[in-house]
Amino acid sequence: MKSYTRIKNLDNVIINSNIEEDSKEFLLNLWKRKKPAPGYNRAYTAEFPDGTKVNIEYNFVREVVKIEFFPSDDTRHFYVMIQRGTILQEREFQSNRPVSLFSRLSKYKKYFSYLYDEQVLKTVGGCYEIPLESKHPYATRDFHHLQFKKIIKFKPKLFRERITEYLKQKEVRQNQYKGIKKILYRLPSDIFDGLMILFLFYLFYLGKLSAINFSLTSILYSVMTGFLDIYWRRRSPLITKALLFSIPGLVIFWFHYQLLEWGIDEPAHKYLNVLFFLLKEKIGLT
Repeated sequence: MKSYTRIKNLDNVIINSNIEEDSKEFLLNLWKRKKPAPGYNRAYTAEFPDGTKVNIEYNFVREVVKIEFFPSDDTRHFYVMIQRGTILQEREFQSNRPVSLFSRLSKYKKYFSYLYDEQVLKTVGGCYEIPLESKHPYATRDFHHLQFKKIIKFKPKLFRERITEYLKQKEVRQNQYKGIKKILYRLPSDIFDGLMILFLFYLFYLGKLSAINFSLTSILYSVMTGFLDIYWRRRSPLITKALLFSIPGLVIFWFHYQLLEWGIDEPAHKYLNVLFFLLKEKIGLT
């Protein structure tokens, strides 16, 4: 007992260390999972900023925690066995002699508090002033949940939330531009709308769409461009654009109506081809 007391007093000498304030990211990623040794169910390892290394192994059946301690300022290797908050033994690994590790481990209680396995902290039971509860946001006491839970640094967003956020960003960008920059910003979408009308007219020209279908589709799309501008593109709609894109549909509908008045039942696109041929011949392009 005397030798143990002498060694305990010698080991109670506090070694000063200048450990800088650690970043939150470092503390959250300090403890890593590792493969446990035979007889243990879970194991963790960490390296503190001063170079000190710690291994923790846990047997949840017997509620025993083994802490291996590798101080950076000493060549010795220590370990401590704790069962339900009671220190069973503290020893130096090579000589197997008893030592006191309170002064050595208590100064690292800040880092132990970020061990995300609260079941281990509860088993340590406050020894060495190590807290019973973890400060880690993903701390858990459920072993089965901990086994398969991965630490995710972001919360998945719902599709509706992503769409709402995207539309808000578009509205902010839209309000940033003035004058010619605003016109250039909205020009690509206006060109897209015009190409859609031209594509519908091309289908009608090839006979893929009837005159009625082309007229209704083009007029409907020209009206829809206003709703697209308001609800999707987050900008004020242009009435002139909607009217301009409605003209081809109105013209083809009038042309089809005239053919019916003349008693012609042939599809309108065939006579449209004839009109284009006569127009090119008059201009001299043929």
